[in-house]
Amino acid sequence: MILVGYLAIGIAVVVLALVVGFYAWTYRRNRQLGSPGIVSRSRLTCPKCHQVFDYDYMPGASFTALRLGRSRYMACPLCQKWSTFDLSEERLARP
Repeated sequence: MILVGYLAIGIAVVVLALVVGFYAWTYRRNRQLGSPGIVSRSRLTCPKCHQVFDYDYMPGASFTALRLGRSRYMACPLCQKWSTFDLSEERLARP
């Protein structure tokens, strides 16, 4: 009986994760930099390797970064070193 309850909770979590992933993927497709939408895009510069990269994020949902208000503590996708990135200062303006 308890095993069935855990199985139901596990299935619900997997379905919810798939729905959120599909939702983010759908709204991210064919977006231009700085355009409004559910997924925001920032152009960030890594403080360690000084390379520029685009970072897409959905406010309130971070799967690969630690949220610190408007900042994110995450690994740079280029050099793989962890740093703090301020999303509010480097958010792209609407074209």
